[in-house]
Amino acid sequence: MRSRLDRIGRYTLVGVFTNGSLFMVFLFLIWAGMAPLLASGLCYVMGVMASYLLNRSWTFSSTASHFRDLTRFLIAYGFGLVVTLVSMFSLVDPLGPAAAQLLTIGITALSIYSALEVLRFGR
Repeated sequence: MRSRLDRIGRYTLVGVFTNGSLFMVFLFLIWAGMAPLLASGLCYVMGVMASYLLNRSWTFSSTASHFRDLTRFLIAYGFGLVVTLVSMFSLVDPLGPAAAQLLTIGITALSIYSALEVLRFGR
């Protein structure tokens, strides 16, 4: 079983990798004319797929069934989607799309990790 500090470090690395990549996609979508809220939601969905695979196998080293893990993961990320949309809605006008998305990434990451711990994902 991974220590909590080790899990937080791995979760952070997975998040930096996936969110860094998706932030570039977000900027491209905004540049291409997509509405910031829609671009943020689309990037979120793409991130969920990559994040599940990386966090399940590397961060949490889960040996539980995919059904059990995926159910808990989707609950945590559903909660995170609400946090993402509320954050973007609240922050995009005062901060602009890029700054709002960066702050939203951090707020959402903390919310999701907390939910994964509460739901005992991967354990």
